[in-house]
Amino acid sequence: MRFICAIVVFSAHAYVSLSFNGDWTGTNTTVLMIVGRSALSFFFVLSGFVMAWSARPGDTARAFWRRRAARIYPAHVLTWLAAVVLLLTVTGGTVTLGDAVSNLLLVHTWQASFMTNNSLNVVSWSLSCEVFFYFCFPLLHRYLKRVPAKQLLWWLGGTVLAVIAVPLVASTAFASQPTFPPFDVTYDQYWFVYLFPVTRLLEFVLGILLARGVMAGRFLNVRFSYAVLAFAVAYPLATQVPYLYSITAMSVVPVLMAVLAGAGADIRGSLSVARNPVMVWLGDVTFAFYLVHFMVLEYMYRLINDGHPASRVERVGSAALLFVVSFVIAAAVHTFFEDPLSRRWGSRRRRAEQVPPAAPQRADGEPVPR
Repeated sequence: MRFICAIVVFSAHAYVSLSFNGDWTGTNTTVLMIVGRSALSFFFVLSGFVMAWSARPGDTARAFWRRRAARIYPAHVLTWLAAVVLLLTVTGGTVTLGDAVSNLLLVHTWQASFMTNNSLNVVSWSLSCEVFFYFCFPLLHRYLKRVPAKQLLWWLGGTVLAVIAVPLVASTAFASQPTFPPFDVTYDQYWFVYLFPVTRLLEFVLGILLARGVMAGRFLNVRFSYAVLAFAVAYPLATQVPYLYSITAMSVVPVLMAVLAGAGADIRGSLSVARNPVMVWLGDVTFAFYLVHFMVLEYMYRLINDGHPASRVERVGSAALLFVVSFVIAAAVHTFFEDPLSRRWGSRRRRAEQVPPAAPQRADGEPVPR
């Protein structure tokens, strides 16, 4: 399911990067960006679900943070370096030291600055949110697992309402001028709703609550058909509401249903294409694919298109080629870099005191009495 969402995100970015529509104001662009952002919301909710589902009894916060750092930072640092090299050599652009360092440390979404938020590898903004989620998880999980099962639906409903209320808070807390073209909102409002780690934490919390419910035997009757129907209602509605509400608020309930449908299918052992070993492996590659795809779109399209107006067929062909290139690079990064380092640095360290010392022996091989 993660790989399917990655395809959605790639399609949205390719549509804009390859100028299918020429700008950001067309209906097709609007719809694709709404769908793409719902895929990002899915990643955030799923992250909370998986963290809660796989939480180890007796695990320490330090051990959890080490595993998460080993999972995220190797591939991030590699793509950060690639972004620096490409920016300096291909486009001759520049980046301030402060922006480069904040991007490297994944703290670049904590201020409403377009240049800082979109510095170097643009898509790394979501990693900045994830790092904050993981920092909060040990404390969040400790308290949320105490919520009685019969109250989980109320907690879910309250958190969903909080997500829906975020655009209202943004509209109230920040000035309405100057607007951020081509959207009829200010950049501060956009940042607060879409990029700010604290507001996106709500979706991560929803994932934790869903996992609690599933482990308690609740919410297991949701089917994929229900989620598809919910998306079919949410997407057209999202094109009619004020822009800030279209980012996450309108799609959060269908996203929750999609996560529950996948979890329920696994528990029931239902037939599913997504459970195919190939699809599972593609899901593992998704993180690397997400990190590399935007740079491939941004820089490699320059090699394909020399600046002449391209037909729609040419753009589709270019997008397909760039998808393949992104996937090949991602598979290599995952197989030879991300996965080995994650396993090496994220594995549980054996403490010396846990390993009994070997008994001393005499020259004839008999143990020395103690």
